[in-house]
Amino acid sequence: MSKRERPKLQMGELSTASERPTLMTSFTGLPSQFQQTDLALEEIRPRSNQPRRSFGEAALAHLTESVRRHGILQPLTVHRLGAGYELIAGERRLRAARAAGLSHVPVKIFETLPERQVQQLSAIENLQREDLNPVDEADALLDILEIELSLERSELVQKLHRWKALKVRDPALTRLSAQEREQLERLEALFSTLSRGEWTSFVTNRLPVLKLPGALLEAVRSGDLEYTKAVALKRLPEEAWSALLAQAPSLSVAQTRQKVRALLEEGRDETHMEALAGQVRRLLGRGAWQGVGAAERRRVEELLVEVRDLLQG
Repeated sequence: MSKRERPKLQMGELSTASERPTLMTSFTGLPSQFQQTDLALEEIRPRSNQPRRSFGEAALAHLTESVRRHGILQPLTVHRLGAGYELIAGERRLRAARAAGLSHVPVKIFETLPERQVQQLSAIENLQREDLNPVDEADALLDILEIELSLERSELVQKLHRWKALKVRDPALTRLSAQEREQLERLEALFSTLSRGEWTSFVTNRLPVLKLPGALLEAVRSGDLEYTKAVALKRLPEEAWSALLAQAPSLSVAQTRQKVRALLEEGRDETHMEALAGQVRRLLGRGAWQGVGAAERRRVEELLVEVRDLLQG
């Protein structure tokens, strides 16, 4: 029987782990079974701290139209809480279903999970989305690592940078404690399971996205700005961002960097001019011109008149 023809499981019937993405079962402590059925939209409430935080209007409108035509093709993931259900993954599909006028959606239901597992499952589910932006991707990965390595976010980030620096200087990592060595081995195994490349590459190329200033961070999160362009804009003062943010979609990365360099050069010219003008004001204020000969004083006067006329246009 094809996947399309497989009958829908009803409430109370169990789906084995082999029917779920293998990524789910690669983490210790995750549930081995879930129920699949349809739920009314009003029974589902989103989590306040889910990894995905941006929902672009254009993409959501496109998904809504797809839902109108084809329905929800991939079930949402929820956790039963009392008489209701908390959304673990699928908020875009939930919003699109509401916008498309659906009353029910297909769901996978997990039960009696501790918060640690709900957070982990939410991060893993969202990490598998093809359109996850770099900010939410980095957040989701850190959520998983926090749980799996039993570290708070700030300590985790600090250790990731420290481990990477140590790995460069001491590939054998002889200075690590037994606990840290175990954590590092777990870290490497996790990245292998997640198919996210080397963890050192994540620290170098992805983790810095979370250090972007607020406006640039939100632009990347919403999909309005590429991460590489945001890194270039970060070099500019905040007041220069808005104009380039508006132009960014029509510029290549190379063109964005070129504009940033031009603005930085312009800024350096202005800074130099201000510094020079300040020096002249201080010298005139101290009457330095009185200590030069008559010919030099006339030349100073001529130059001051010329500067005045130039600035007055």
